[in-house]
Amino acid sequence: MFRASITNFMTAALAVLMAGLFVAVLILAIRDWNSFQVAVRIDRLTDVDRALFDAQVAARAQVPINSMALLEREDPRPVIEASARETARSLAAALAAFRSVNVAGHEALESEIQSDWNRMSALTQETLDQAKLPRSGRSLIALDSWRSSIHELITTLSLASASVHGIVRIGDGRIGELVEVRETAWVIRDRYGLQCSGLRPSVEANAPLAASVRDTWIGDRAVYLAAWTNLDMLLSDPTSSRELQQLATAARRGTQAAQAQIDRVVEQLGRAPRAPVSGSQWTSLCDAPFAAVLAVARQAQQEASDRAEKLRGESFRILLIAGADLTAVVAFGIAALVTVRRRFARPMRHLTASIDRFSRRDYSTPVPGIESPDELGSMANALETLRTGALEAERLQLAMNRFTSDASHQMRTPLAILRSHIAVLESQIGAAHPAHASLVDVREAADRLQRLLIQLLKLARAEAAQAEEAESSDLAEIVADTAREYAQQAKGAGVELQFESDGLPCSTRLSRIVIHEILSNLIDNAIRYNRPGGRVIVRLRQERDAAIVLEVEDNGPGIPESEWPQALTRFYRMPRDQARSGSGLGLAIVESLVSSLGGRLTRAPESDSGGLTVRIVIPRASQAGRHAP
Repeated sequence: MFRASITNFMTAALAVLMAGLFVAVLILAIRDWNSFQVAVRIDRLTDVDRALFDAQVAARAQVPINSMALLEREDPRPVIEASARETARSLAAALAAFRSVNVAGHEALESEIQSDWNRMSALTQETLDQAKLPRSGRSLIALDSWRSSIHELITTLSLASASVHGIVRIGDGRIGELVEVRETAWVIRDRYGLQCSGLRPSVEANAPLAASVRDTWIGDRAVYLAAWTNLDMLLSDPTSSRELQQLATAARRGTQAAQAQIDRVVEQLGRAPRAPVSGSQWTSLCDAPFAAVLAVARQAQQEASDRAEKLRGESFRILLIAGADLTAVVAFGIAALVTVRRRFARPMRHLTASIDRFSRRDYSTPVPGIESPDELGSMANALETLRTGALEAERLQLAMNRFTSDASHQMRTPLAILRSHIAVLESQIGAAHPAHASLVDVREAADRLQRLLIQLLKLARAEAAQAEEAESSDLAEIVADTAREYAQQAKGAGVELQFESDGLPCSTRLSRIVIHEILSNLIDNAIRYNRPGGRVIVRLRQERDAAIVLEVEDNGPGIPESEWPQALTRFYRMPRDQARSGSGLGLAIVESLVSSLGGRLTRAPESDSGGLTVRIVIPRASQAGRHAP
């Protein structure tokens, strides 16, 4: 298929190239799609983690809010109920978000969060019971079970958050670091608050710390101070934002200042009749750095959410670009294939059809114009120029043939009269007459002129026959008939004339007139320039590739190989033949007619007996129809 059509080859090559490019872009698009899916999951998990963190903050915020309300308000129930509703809202949102993602152990964690939530909600009644008492009779120590339920809920929420951001950390390390900053800040806030809760009974009783209480206090301090060290290490990363570092610095200073006051209060316990601070003052002192520490956690959470959103947006843009690239490759491939077929295949069909018409000497149809100024357009213009030139040459050739034929016919009558007068003069002027030699020269010149006219007429007829449509005929019959026409001439010259054939059927559409003129000239030359007792053999055979081979062999003086090219030119006669009759057109006519058939005229190597063998090879392609000029 490709050998027969360059267009098919170009189309297939372009299709393979575009297919390879499409596969490469498709692989990139699939990779970008996977990246987008990962980014979407990271963004979703980050939102879930944020909801869980907000639930922790809301639950933990109940402790200072309710504590201050119990200590300072006559009727703290509206505040307590409002904080409970806010916590319930945050927990419901966190549970809904957590259920939407599939993480390891999510069902058990959901159940545990729900259980802790129910327990905390039930113990909230203890807070409301304290709210019913007079302000002086209220005790925050009585709320220890309620506070413990809150810490248990926060711990469960932290486990759920850890299961979520563990996946996020795998997807994006920076988001994982920001979540770790948030958790560390939360640990600082939580452990700092635990020391206040543990010290509250001693502060309210104005009693020195028991050994167990002091040990717990020191442990809580050590944990949150270690958390500060860890937070400093996390924020030392060059990628940490300036705002986050500034918030951490402010929170550390606030925590250190509050811790110094707490330490002084603890040192003064039991040294004076009255407690160093009241319950509300102690609550305010403990709550002072909470907002600053929580701001660090919220900023880290916000930056994690922003980064997750940014990753999602960037991956979506990359996915859009990949989709656009994929679409562009498909569109370009289709456009390229259509362009190849339109800009190359169709013009090539037109040009091939034009060349085929030229091969059949059909110059009547103009070459279709190709508007594109490329190589095909230039070829179309060149072929059109060739067509118009061929039409002009054909017109001139017809005019020349007509002139030759007309001139030859016009000259035959005066030449016949001339020969008649020469014959009369020869009968009157004997060989002894002084003018006899001149008369002989005139007669020989008239004979040469007559032969030249005959050759010119043959040439005109043969060239006219080239433009005619040939009918199918038996080539062996044409060759045999032509050879028989010269049997009488050969007998008169004392030359033996033979015809040899391989006996195979040889049907052809070559012009009978053209074949006859070729053989007539060759046989006439072989007889005319042979010696008495010589031999002329006309052969016809077919080669393995179905080519036709015609040979005319004689054993006369032959033509030297060095003079063969000149012998094919018009009017050339060898020096040894100047005294013989002839025109010098025979071989030139044969060479022209053989070329018109698409064949080759060669001179076979000389045999031991000398002579000349003229070989004509006509390929099978030239025998199918009208022959090329």
